[in-house]
Amino acid sequence: MSRSPFPSVRTAGGLLPADLFNRILEAKSGESTLPGREPETYGLLPHENVREAAARAFDYLNGAWQAFTKEREKAAQEGRTPRTRDRWLVPLLRQLDYGHLTAASGITVDGVSFPVSHRWEHVPIHLLGWNVDLDHRTPRITAQAPQSMVQELLNRSDDHLWAILSNGSKLRLLRDSRALAGSAFVEFDLELIFSEQLFADFVLLFRMVHASRFAVPLEKTPADCWLERWRADAVQVGERALARLRAGVAQAINTLGTGFLRHPANDALRAALEGHRLSKEDYNRAILRLVYRLLFWFVAEDRDVLLIPLPDGPERAHERKLVLAARERYTRYFSAQRLRERAIRGGTDHHDDLWEAVQLVLQGLGEENGRSELAIPGLGGLFERVTEDDDGTPLEHSQPDALDAPLEGMRIENGHLLKAIRHLAVVNSEFQRRPVNFRELDSEELGSVYEWLLEFHVELDTAERTFTLKKADGNDRKRSGSYYTPSSLTEALLDTTLDPVLDEAAGSADTVDAKIEALLNVTVCDPACGSGHFLVAAARRIARRLAQIRSGEDEPSPDLVRHAMREVVSRCIYGVDINDMAAELAKVSLWIESVEPGRPLAFLDTNIRVGNALLGATPALIDASIPKEAFKPIEGDDRAVASAVAKENATERDHRSHGLTQVSLFDEAQLDRTNAAIAEGTRDIVTFLPEDLTKAAVQRRRLRLVDEERRGAKRVADAWCAAFVQELTPRARTTAITQSALGWIGGEELDEHQALIANRVDELTKQYQFFHWHVEFPHVFRVSQDGREDPRTGWNGGFSCVIGNPPWERVKIQEKEFFASRNEDIANAKNAAARKKAIAALKDSDEEFERDLYAAFMKELRQADGTTLLLRDSGRYPLTGRGDINTYAAFAETGRMVISPYGRVGMVLPTGIATDATTQFFFKDMVETKTLASLYDFENEEKLFLNVHHSFRFCLWSGSGRRAPQRRISLAFRLRQVSHIAERRFVLTPEDITRLNPNTGTVPVFDYKRNADITIGIYRRVPVLWQESPELNPWGLSFLRMLDMANDSDLFRPSAARDESLQDMLDDGWTFDGNVLVCDGERLLPLYEAKMLHHFDDRFGTYEGQTEAQANVGTVPRPTPDQKDDPTYATIPRYWVPEKDVEERLCPEEVLRARRVVKWTRGWLLGWRDICRSSDVRTLIISALPRTATPDTTLLMLPERGPAACLLANLSAFALDYVVRQKSSGTHLKYFTMRQLPVLPPSVYEERCPWDGGERLDEWVRARVLELTYTSYAMKPFARDHGDDGPPYRWDEERRFKLRAELDAAYFHLYGVTRDDVEYIMDSFRAFRNVGPDLFARTKNAILEIYEAMAKAIADRTPYRSVLTPPPGQGPRHPERRPDPSESDRG
Repeated sequence: MSRSPFPSVRTAGGLLPADLFNRILEAKSGESTLPGREPETYGLLPHENVREAAARAFDYLNGAWQAFTKEREKAAQEGRTPRTRDRWLVPLLRQLDYGHLTAASGITVDGVSFPVSHRWEHVPIHLLGWNVDLDHRTPRITAQAPQSMVQELLNRSDDHLWAILSNGSKLRLLRDSRALAGSAFVEFDLELIFSEQLFADFVLLFRMVHASRFAVPLEKTPADCWLERWRADAVQVGERALARLRAGVAQAINTLGTGFLRHPANDALRAALEGHRLSKEDYNRAILRLVYRLLFWFVAEDRDVLLIPLPDGPERAHERKLVLAARERYTRYFSAQRLRERAIRGGTDHHDDLWEAVQLVLQGLGEENGRSELAIPGLGGLFERVTEDDDGTPLEHSQPDALDAPLEGMRIENGHLLKAIRHLAVVNSEFQRRPVNFRELDSEELGSVYEWLLEFHVELDTAERTFTLKKADGNDRKRSGSYYTPSSLTEALLDTTLDPVLDEAAGSADTVDAKIEALLNVTVCDPACGSGHFLVAAARRIARRLAQIRSGEDEPSPDLVRHAMREVVSRCIYGVDINDMAAELAKVSLWIESVEPGRPLAFLDTNIRVGNALLGATPALIDASIPKEAFKPIEGDDRAVASAVAKENATERDHRSHGLTQVSLFDEAQLDRTNAAIAEGTRDIVTFLPEDLTKAAVQRRRLRLVDEERRGAKRVADAWCAAFVQELTPRARTTAITQSALGWIGGEELDEHQALIANRVDELTKQYQFFHWHVEFPHVFRVSQDGREDPRTGWNGGFSCVIGNPPWERVKIQEKEFFASRNEDIANAKNAAARKKAIAALKDSDEEFERDLYAAFMKELRQADGTTLLLRDSGRYPLTGRGDINTYAAFAETGRMVISPYGRVGMVLPTGIATDATTQFFFKDMVETKTLASLYDFENEEKLFLNVHHSFRFCLWSGSGRRAPQRRISLAFRLRQVSHIAERRFVLTPEDITRLNPNTGTVPVFDYKRNADITIGIYRRVPVLWQESPELNPWGLSFLRMLDMANDSDLFRPSAARDESLQDMLDDGWTFDGNVLVCDGERLLPLYEAKMLHHFDDRFGTYEGQTEAQANVGTVPRPTPDQKDDPTYATIPRYWVPEKDVEERLCPEEVLRARRVVKWTRGWLLGWRDICRSSDVRTLIISALPRTATPDTTLLMLPERGPAACLLANLSAFALDYVVRQKSSGTHLKYFTMRQLPVLPPSVYEERCPWDGGERLDEWVRARVLELTYTSYAMKPFARDHGDDGPPYRWDEERRFKLRAELDAAYFHLYGVTRDDVEYIMDSFRAFRNVGPDLFARTKNAILEIYEAMAKAIADRTPYRSVLTPPPGQGPRHPERRPDPSESDRG
């Protein structure tokens, strides 16, 4: 609960921010101007005033209140209930323009009846007797808590968004809170307003609760009412305020960092920084933790959950008096509110007494006894101090931990402290300074502030004594993967991931106690938890379920939810992060949400762990020994040494497998394989919820014991990982980590040589932050001695639910990103080659700092290589450890690995997880094992992720454990807001996905269910082009990428490297033969770029006459129809390539295993455009072209069997292009997509035409394709291979239009597409319609008319009559030309 600046108003659930109340009352211009405040919107005339109307209503209602007060007194005397509705609430609402209220007999939603007393249009209005409890059921009056009943109604119904609830004393505005963890309302204290004459509060009530605020415009929905629009506006303004809060936090850190540096008494701090005993990063971390503490202090105090609560009961009256006095003492002299008020007043003060007061509070919160004289309890957690030695011996005085040590004993002047507090506590907006509403500050907002801070790096000047955060694209954000996830996405992911787990848990038990225990046994983990955003949201859901079951109410009281939160946070919530400060903030976020007055914060060190969740060993991997792949050399390694160590390891593995390993005191044979002991100890910690900090200290001691017990198992697992990333050089040869080390490294007593190896393992563990799930969470991942675990991992168990938004980063180091905050000249180099040259120059620089920078870069490069080796070759990632690895894919596979067999996993990931070639094995496995539950794909066009490009696509992905198969998969694509899921969602089966993509198992991208139905229908009738298993390649295809535009550029002429031009070549004696360049017997073939080709057109574009403007946007001129009607006309390319190099690729000397057809001897090629989008006019653009050079943007398809003209026709059809658009989510059309397109096999063309039984289908198609394709002498080889011995056809635009229309109509029939679906498919080509509306309409109509004519011919069994005269294949041709003797020589 929170109290706003208005005495009678309080809010719950963050429904409306207090700042909005001020904006509702203020008439200001600028960014905070609120629409809908005008008199007309309240049903007044333009010259009337809303405030005056409110004054008239206030005067009237004062009289009504006085009369009702007398009615209450009279009712009390007569022993009856006052007539609250008739005498008070109905007149009140009448003054708010509700007129005559309609009594409601209840509202029924989904078969459930809600006994609401009244309604006004779509707004439920529930009016109760005087002072009836709103939050609890009242025997014989309310069967359910009124708040709970009305809230449940709103949450269940899509027709009701807002509601009004009142008992005469209080009036609440409620809203649908399905996206929130609990109730959401604004409450007005009517009794306080009228008894204390709070006119300003009444004006706010008048403006907010007036009937006009709920009125729905004609043909609109409740979401369009003024109150909802105000709420949406407040969200946008809140985002701007959040941005200002972020800036304030950064400025506060700068101020504190500088303030401590400049205090005269802090010589020790300055000396430590100057002498490098304290790094600037560690100093920044200490400052950041101080800021965490200040923010927690502000929030907890404003929420009234910080201080020792007042004791209840007459027997504790004296104790209550003492606590009350202590609370007053705290409020008057030590409160955060007092400090913030003083900071807002400003002023300069060189004393440092305020810091002493702050320290008194913060240290009191961290010590067992707190500060009873100030009612400050010992909370521990974020404020915890060291009170005993490692062996449990109490210390005389508490001490800071390592993170706090830099600021221990330091001082800061009041001026700096107040300035920092002012930055934290005030946001500046439009020349106004407004205090931050810490009571409503959400933990997710704190998380977004922290994640924003990761974009900064520290600059420290000890001479000037300044500390500054400077914004740059450094590695901290990449390494932590911290990107703020909008709450709407978080909640939607929990709907599909956590809710099924909670439903199963609650449904598995019969009694209340059993249901509670089942829910508390649910475990939720975020493997890249960042600030804890997902964990907080999950904890809220679980806590709410617990509170609902305990109370029997759908909307339990906030106190019940808060108590449940503390239980859930302690027992159910787990997280891992590579950044220790992110893990710290995750704890802070959880503590803010779960703090209970007078009780210590939950002990979270067991639950929130620091490490790289991707880099670790499993018991199964360790049991299988260190593999040979561990010794692949990486950056800086010596290949000879790597080979020698690999052989040594192989020998040790062989000895081990034959039982020949020498047994030592700590041999692996004697080590206890099970983790049962540490599992039991860890379980005791997480299930114990202490009532005071003294008992909480027991958990700390228990954790130290567990850490000691698991040290051996951790060392073994660390050594296994370290073997992959160790330095393999001559100097490190004698301390190489091999299989034998796993046998002794878990022991206590090591000899000198073993100690050296163990030290190497420890150093690499610190560097790479290895994380082993069965070691860190032994009670979740159980390892037994008998080996009866899951063979894939070597453990049993797992989390009930794994959630999160992990990093979307390539593991490969990005040079520009690395140098962004270190050397801007290198980062901003004009190209990659220049950047590499500049990096290499650092190595031998005269400047020491540049040589150090080079060493740091090489270290990062090696670490990236080591990480890649572990991900790719350790065996932990058999499905995603491939190619250029992206961390999101590895996190997805980790998520599946660490859930229980009946659990759920869900993450926010790039949509590539379901569509890309590199993740096809992962996704196919999910489909085949029936563990894919849902996938909702989003376009970032509405900037759900502000720092991600608008065209980027991401998804909400969820899956299940292997023993919880999903028979139906929920899908939605191209969404822009979470609210679109419900209207766009459709269902496929795993069998449907296998049918659509049998090779990869990836999912096509369907906008709507109808697209899915049409596409699946096509796949049921038409096989894929090239099935891999079992192999079916009916066209005998091979694919070829002939030349790479970058890597093969040295073959291109004119040579860009030599600044050569075409004119230079002509001056040197090169001459044209068509578009081939010839000189002294050497031939250069034109390089046909994709932009030069189109359907049935190998002369679509030419570089001849290209303007500078066209070059700037990457387009080329298009030849005119008259030019194309010249059969000798040839387009001019940008580059030419030696004929011999082309022939080497088409007819290589040696057999290429990757190529099915090792030699291509035909005089033509089939090529398609690699770069394309589903939103283009056409997506699959393929063409026949002369035998020539092609770059990587023109991919080649070489058919060994069947009529190629028919294959070309099929691949050019609208019917197939429609399917391609369903399967394209990016900007490329690669082999794996092409192989899985539904394409008719050659055998179909041997049949008779369905619309003309007298002609074979191949003849019918070939005639039309040849007339479209064979329009120049260059395409003669294609025509000859298809039996056409005549000259080229004339280029006739109208005739070509009809030929293509007939082919498109024919393939719609051959694909079995109905007439209605043909029209739907054609309308789906929106870009075509928008770019050329007239041509689109003509094309669509022509295809439909021909389709109908063919349908009639099929039905009547009569031949279809072509719309062309003369018929296809008999069109006008050019005259024969005398053959060139050289043509036959060239084949």
